Amino acid sequence: MILSIELKNHYSNFLSKIIQELVHGGYLTALGAPSLVLTTMIITNSEVNIPLLVISYLLPLIVYSFDYMRDLEKDLETNSERSKHLLKKKKFYPFLLAFYISILILLLLMFSGMNLVIFIGLITMGGLLYATALKSLTKKIPVFKNVYTVLTWSLGGTMFVSLFFSIPFSVPFLVVFIFINLKGMINAIFFDLKDYISDSKEGLKTLPVMLGRRNAINCLHILNVLAVIPLVLGVYYRIIPIISLSLIIFFFYSFYYLRTAQNADNDKVWVKLGSIADFEFMFWPLILISCMLVSNII
Repeated sequence: MILSIELKNHYSNFLSKIIQELVHGGYLTALGAPSLVLTTMIITNSEVNIPLLVISYLLPLIVYSFDYMRDLEKDLETNSERSKHLLKKKKFYPFLLAFYISILILLLLMFSGMNLVIFIGLITMGGLLYATALKSLTKKIPVFKNVYTVLTWSLGGTMFVSLFFSIPFSVPFLVVFIFINLKGMINAIFFDLKDYISDSKEGLKTLPVMLGRRNAINCLHILNVLAVIPLVLGVYYRIIPIISLSLIIFFFYSFYYLRTAQNADNDKVWVKLGSIADFEFMFWPLILISCMLVSNII
């Protein structure tokens, strides 16, 4: 009986450590990029390619890992749980980064064309440049951080597919690009809500700092409504398939966490809401695939 309890506690602690690593190591957050790429593949009727999905996963993982370790001391104030977890393996991070980069280069050499390699190089350099030099521009240019980050995500989510398969960046890609931009902006600004007091002290011109938290949330509700428009118009004019309308369900998904954020007053609630917000993109291809399977059965 005692042995059984000890084994149960051992596996429970082991599972807890794995979950902490997945969350705080950026592994779950990085899934957002291949989710966007897969969403684009489905909506534009492109072939689903596993190597491209892995490439799109490694890119943000590299940037997040670099950014997390660079801001480790600063994050002790705003995200103490993640910082404490990462401090335990600080000495191993250079080797992890080298491993990620090696796998990325190998996949690019094996599966990618030169146009995509150049584009990925620019995207990666842009991410590292932002982490090292451009972050401070948020003190001068309103919502610069959000626009820069979201533009990187939406370009990666759509251009990866276009360049990999040598498909012209046509109207269907543009529709997906606009949708990702609008939903991505909601996500990016949402994470500024929790830190608007500390951001204000640092002189950062985020939307919550300029408008206040409640007014910023109202703006995000407006963006949430606007995000529905490209999907409806795209299906109406037969630019994208009708299953794309299933993504409208995420209007209510975003509405939920935005509405809950209005009264959030402690770190535990914000951590929960942050996870909900990040997971949204991962659910997009799952909903689309489910609708495809249902339509095939019917």
